[in-house]
Amino acid sequence: MVVEIWDEEIEEQRRIDDDYNVVNHYYAAKRRHPDIPFYLQDENGDTFEFKWDLIYQYVNNLSQYTYPDW
Repeated sequence: MVVEIWDEEIEEQRRIDDDYNVVNHYYAAKRRHPDIPFYLQDENGDTFEFKWDLIYQYVNNLSQYTYPDW
C-alpha cells in the first residue's frame, strides 16, 4: 500500500503535533511549578502569558481536528 501525503496534509499534521506538545509541556510544567507564570511567544514575536484559558482554547481546537486514517 502506498500512501501519498501532500504538503498541506503534512503541515496540518505538524500543527496538530505542535499543539499537543504545547498542552503536554504546560501540564508537566504546572505540576512541577504551580506558582510560576509561563509565557508563549507567537510567530509574530508577540508574547502572551500562558494561562488555563489558553490551554482550553488549544484543547478545544484539538478536539475539532479530523485525523487521517493511515
